[in-house]
Amino acid sequence: MTTATLLVCGLGAALTAPAASAADAGTRGSAEARPGPMLALTAGRLNVFDQGHSPPGGGAEYRWGSLGRWQLIPGIGFTLAEAGAAYAYASLRRDFQLGSSWFLTPTFGAGGFRNGGDLDLGYVVEFKTGLELSFRVADRYRIGLLFYHLSNASLSDDNPGTEVLELMFGVPIGRQ
Repeated sequence: MTTATLLVCGLGAALTAPAASAADAGTRGSAEARPGPMLALTAGRLNVFDQGHSPPGGGAEYRWGSLGRWQLIPGIGFTLAEAGAAYAYASLRRDFQLGSSWFLTPTFGAGGFRNGGDLDLGYVVEFKTGLELSFRVADRYRIGLLFYHLSNASLSDDNPGTEVLELMFGVPIGRQ
């Protein structure tokens, strides 16, 4: 499946996802409220620990509301970087609320990577593991810092991996 196909499928899923119910909207400000769907926009740098080239990049991720007993949040997204590097993925994350407005969110994902410029990760399949620290603003938006590692988990003999640091701005979808 090509990156373009993944992006089209992801956009279609995001546009057809159910909006938060009226009951959810009434409890939006409480600490017990489960987060609803969100569009997270990111901008940052890849290869942040590399002494060489650290290309700028950014992307978007659609995050559904939390599901089930474990309150896992599924998502789909993409990251584009300078010189044509691209990563389209599906992910799972979980919010851990710290106080009234702070969240610590571990994330895990897998997807397809296209090399670009000096950024060659050795294989098309790459796994994303990371941590996001975010702050809820105006009881609605989120602003945060996302740090993650991309690696092919030695599916290939060539597994350089890379670290990515991004600023994140989250906008709720389907809530007033």
